[in-house]
Amino acid sequence: MPRRFAMSRRFDMSRRDVILSIVLTVALVAVLWLFFTNSAFFDWAFARHQNTLSWIARPVLVLPYCYCAWRRWLPGVMLSVLAIVTSMFWFPVPVAPREDVLAFLAMERALLQSGWTAANLLGALAVAVYFGLVALAFWRRSLWLGFVVVALGAGLKLLWSVLFSPEAGVAVAPFALFGVLLLGLVLALLHGLKKRS
Repeated sequence: MPRRFAMSRRFDMSRRDVILSIVLTVALVAVLWLFFTNSAFFDWAFARHQNTLSWIARPVLVLPYCYCAWRRWLPGVMLSVLAIVTSMFWFPVPVAPREDVLAFLAMERALLQSGWTAANLLGALAVAVYFGLVALAFWRRSLWLGFVVVALGAGLKLLWSVLFSPEAGVAVAPFALFGVLLLGLVLALLHGLKKRS
């Protein structure tokens, strides 16, 4: 029987899960370090992020993130975060990228390449808090609180996009709305199935 690490009643992991969580965290840090320190990799990733399939993948990947938090399986949570981060370069460079997508990504590139400014620090903190609150809501088995956090996060992302890129920020809107509607639909289906059983 694998040794278990019990930190509380709500957080009990096997040694294998602890090791897997550490490995996935190291992989996540390595990808982020490469992204921010290697200009060739940065350019390569952003070229593929012009493909709007990567914009669709992110809200879809929030579903396994929420599920793993609900199951209180930390390796799954970390794997989902790694998938969300790397999904920006899963797809090929589009032959004819959309003009609004190019304009929005140009703003993002400039912002990320400006160093650790107050705006970038605040943005990084906001993303970390968002993921933490989503995980916490589902970890505590509150489906609707989780939905509210995801919806607020999508709304704030859209607001941020429009403020920082007034001409192209609305390009984010369909994808943000898609993510909220997709999660809402899944939660409504689960709620309906639970009521029938």
